[in-house]
Amino acid sequence: MSAIFMMVWIAILLGYIFLSSPLQLIRRPILVIELLSIISFLSSVLFLVEARKVLPRWYLAVPLCASLFALVIVNFWIYFDVEKFPFGDPTSTAEIFWIILTALLSPFSGLVFLSLNGHPDSMNVYLAISCVVSIFSMFSLFLILQEILKWSSYEPLLFFPYVYWVIVMPIIGVCFLVRAITYKNPGNVLNPVTIGSTQN
Repeated sequence: MSAIFMMVWIAILLGYIFLSSPLQLIRRPILVIELLSIISFLSSVLFLVEARKVLPRWYLAVPLCASLFALVIVNFWIYFDVEKFPFGDPTSTAEIFWIILTALLSPFSGLVFLSLNGHPDSMNVYLAISCVVSIFSMFSLFLILQEILKWSSYEPLLFFPYVYWVIVMPIIGVCFLVRAITYKNPGNVLNPVTIGSTQN
């Protein structure tokens, strides 16, 4: 599930590798984001299928799965309907939904870590990180939406979403990766293959 959280760095890396490539995938970053969204959504579905068998609070992972599905839809919408992305002028409805969904990924990830808490390890560190990240994401979302809804210029506030996408979101992605790498499986709490695939 960590793929979408690394979207900016993966897009930058692909753009650097294929700097002179005519591929539309590189020229339209939204296509890279869409691919990562699909990967993360399918991974979250696999996680839910396995989690339902063994985790008493498996339902806490549903919001992340639902938001990833919505993000896949919105990405298609942006690709076919928005010429300048992100932050076109004026900001489209699709972009507003995209901003909201990406901001919600962090708190919903916190719910996933909460569903895993004590099965078999404590998730306190991951929960603390996701809590701090979620506060930042909600604060940024509030500032941006406030200006958009007032039809005001939000350019001075772009610092917050860019910091969120470039620095803060990857922190959650790293948490998922570290959790997958350090996962221990006493008593077959979750199938290790499933955990590795769903969180990478």
